[in-house]
Amino acid sequence: MAKLQEVRIAVGSSIGRRSTVWKFSVQNNEIYIFSRMFGSDAKVSLHSTGDCQWSGTSNWVKKVSSRKNTDRHFIKWVMPRPNGSVASLVFQIRIPETELRASNLTENLSKIKWLPIPPKGHTLSLECYITPQSQSDPALSSNLPIPHLLSLPLTDGRWFTVLSHVPPLDGDNLEPLRNQMNEEARAAGIEPKPEHRGCAFTVSNGITRGLIELCTINDCD
Repeated sequence: MAKLQEVRIAVGSSIGRRSTVWKFSVQNNEIYIFSRMFGSDAKVSLHSTGDCQWSGTSNWVKKVSSRKNTDRHFIKWVMPRPNGSVASLVFQIRIPETELRASNLTENLSKIKWLPIPPKGHTLSLECYITPQSQSDPALSSNLPIPHLLSLPLTDGRWFTVLSHVPPLDGDNLEPLRNQMNEEARAAGIEPKPEHRGCAFTVSNGITRGLIELCTINDCD
């Protein structure tokens, strides 16, 4: 089995306002994106079969005795792997400036790539791509429209590549997503707390799935 490769990313700094830690990893041809949500780990799985899901981890299941393993899959979808000559956008993560906050939680903050805090009214957007097959990282020799953040090779010769940019974001649009996130947490037996972070699932342009990081309340420091 191929060795697990991973990169950990967060916005802000370890001693100030920051996002949750996002971990991008690949093993063989499988892609995983991890984050913390309501005090537990959650992950996005982009499988080589085309089956994808946003799920709680096995530890999330164990926290409530009545949960079953099948309960941990929040959302499922199908995304066939690209087979053309152009990279395909397969997932998107948005981290708004308004949702960054200082944290007193004990957490492993080693080996993290820290990204600058976006200007007010903006969000850091992480655009995740799968490239065509290439012997070397195609991002290093391409004229990219936005900055390159990381690339991890898959065993089939493709690359999982993440680009980043800082587009404007209308903060008022976050409230319906925040309310939906909190309601879904309560339905799952979790009472949102001010120190919690969470995510809302999004679909951009009717195609690209993604997550937007949110605080449980709208007055984050």
